[in-house]
Amino acid sequence: MKTLYASAFVLFITLTFAVNTISAQEKENKVVATFKGVTEMEYFKFVDEKDVTILFYDLDENIELSLYEEEMIGKKFMITYSTKQIDEFDENGEATGELTTVKTILTITEVK
Repeated sequence: MKTLYASAFVLFITLTFAVNTISAQEKENKVVATFKGVTEMEYFKFVDEKDVTILFYDLDENIELSLYEEEMIGKKFMITYSTKQIDEFDENGEATGELTTVKTILTITEVK
């Protein structure tokens, strides 16, 4: 009977930790920044009001706005984003086994 209680306790702690970890990874961030263009590495480059450069890896699939258009450069946007980890690749396009954290734009609206 002690084994059953101990197993249930360990399972409870494990699930609690897993839920907290998932919640922390799904945190959304907001920023108002000016679009500066697309970098050579295909990152979307923005600069915020404190002159801090922010690079975004990709856009959510539901976003219809195209940041590849020249007329978007210089416009100010309200951006909601999250972070995620992706595999790093070497110059031959093969996975290195390393992970890197990148930003994904979830929503983007122009600020007039």
